[in-house]
Amino acid sequence: MNKFNYIVLALLIITISIFSGCTLVTTNQQKYMSQIVATATSSDKSYKIEVTMEEFLNYYANYASSYIQNGMSNAEATEEIVNMIINRKLFVNYLKNYKNGEESTYKLTNVDINECWTETYNYVYEKLDSYEAEIYTDWDLEQDASTSEEEDTKEEFIGRQDYKHEYITVNGELQKVDNEDQVDENVPINPNPFKQYFWQESESNEVGFTTVGAVKTKITQYSDGIREEEMKRFVKDLKSAESYKDFDDNTSWAIFERELNRVYEIQLDNKYIEKYEEIFNSNYIINANEVLDLFNTTIKSQIELYSNDIDAYNEAMKSDNTSVYYHPTEGWFYVSHILIGYNDEQKALIEEWDSQVKKGIITQVERDANVENLRTQLKATARDSEGKETAVVKSAESILEEVNNTLAVYGNDATRRIDAFTDLIYKYTTESSFLTRDFDYAIPLDDEYDSMVEEFANASRELQKQGVSSVSKLVYTEYGAHIIMYTGVPTNVTISGDNTTLQNLWDTPLKSSSDKNMLDLFISKVTKNDYSNQQTKIIEQLREDMNIVINKSRLKDFYKNN
Repeated sequence: MNKFNYIVLALLIITISIFSGCTLVTTNQQKYMSQIVATATSSDKSYKIEVTMEEFLNYYANYASSYIQNGMSNAEATEEIVNMIINRKLFVNYLKNYKNGEESTYKLTNVDINECWTETYNYVYEKLDSYEAEIYTDWDLEQDASTSEEEDTKEEFIGRQDYKHEYITVNGELQKVDNEDQVDENVPINPNPFKQYFWQESESNEVGFTTVGAVKTKITQYSDGIREEEMKRFVKDLKSAESYKDFDDNTSWAIFERELNRVYEIQLDNKYIEKYEEIFNSNYIINANEVLDLFNTTIKSQIELYSNDIDAYNEAMKSDNTSVYYHPTEGWFYVSHILIGYNDEQKALIEEWDSQVKKGIITQVERDANVENLRTQLKATARDSEGKETAVVKSAESILEEVNNTLAVYGNDATRRIDAFTDLIYKYTTESSFLTRDFDYAIPLDDEYDSMVEEFANASRELQKQGVSSVSKLVYTEYGAHIIMYTGVPTNVTISGDNTTLQNLWDTPLKSSSDKNMLDLFISKVTKNDYSNQQTKIIEQLREDMNIVINKSRLKDFYKNN
């Protein structure tokens, strides 16, 4: 296994490093946390990387479990993670210093920097929010419904826009399309919102802002004093996490600012890697033969496997239908849906009722009656064409009525009905991940291979009997209310794997409601492969100039005890 073929430079998951009480580290060991577990020194000794135990533990907490689940031993995962850190540092340093003549190739714009700060502030706000329930409990306060709704996890939604092809076919050849957006280089740097409200510390060490309760933005969005208390607890935990460090300035603002800058530096590194990928993609001219070769290799492999083993095909569709491109039977079909999901408060109520059933406090009949009543309260907020929420909130029943009225205009025109239904998915669904799927959900005719919940799958099979573009009534599952549409069956580009053309791929849509096609999908796969290969090649070249020393004895002490 070539360790450097792992593309480990993806965005680092940002976590707050609170090790007190953690089994990974004994409490307050400054020497332990500061010890060096690996170094990488350039041949001319002008550049040196050091990996501390603290850095290693941050990465280990985020990545070790996935490596071990994929078959690595703890020792192998530990060394892999150390190399990941070294690779990332080498690569980011390369990007920061790479120049084409006098110009820095990967220089960040003010727009890039603003995005880094925005992500940093969002991280802080999320951390502050995480203390809210604890504070309400400690202060013996009752959260009303409006506050609970604010606490719901906010998903990012996209608007429905025509798919932008990176390449199109012209006379059987690939032609790159210019989809580059112009960036305004003169955008000013956004101010730090926390610096606008100067930090206060009284003699009693209370932490807050100059005008408590006056800041009616995210900082005090719930009620006077709550956000200030969240900040106090956040800083307290930060102080505990860095207790092994010897800082001269340990005021609350200094502690908070260090965390702010730590997260910002990670975001900056992430942005350099994003910039590299953007420039790679914008300059990259794909080879049509590579696309056809990858498709043909993939499809021939699937034809050979699935034609001789229908069970393998069904299991693959059940596991991940987005990775299956050859369909030997007509045993599956596609559906799309609008989900009007339970909010966090409603989910908590259902969990509480389930718990009460187990404890004998209420009967299953009473629990089911409570859930039935809760279903009448399911609502969704309408979004505009850009995916932003509007002031319109509708019940599940009202959304179903809008769906039926909208589709009735198109009669039996399945194509236009599917297109109109897709608009309504973007407008109302509370499941953001469905919007970015390359394929609709796949449902088997044989319920033995169901991967969806029973109510959803059974309702879908009833729709399949009615014809393409038929729509369900409200279908209730543990996730909420669904409005389901039958959208068609899987399409084969080829049944032999021979003589595939670019036009064949272009003419095979991934979804009936999307402009994205099989050509787009395999261009993306080839681009990602070439991007990964180039990135790996650069890292290997950088490592060749470095003398890398990993302190295996220190790491052995760690993984033997964990």
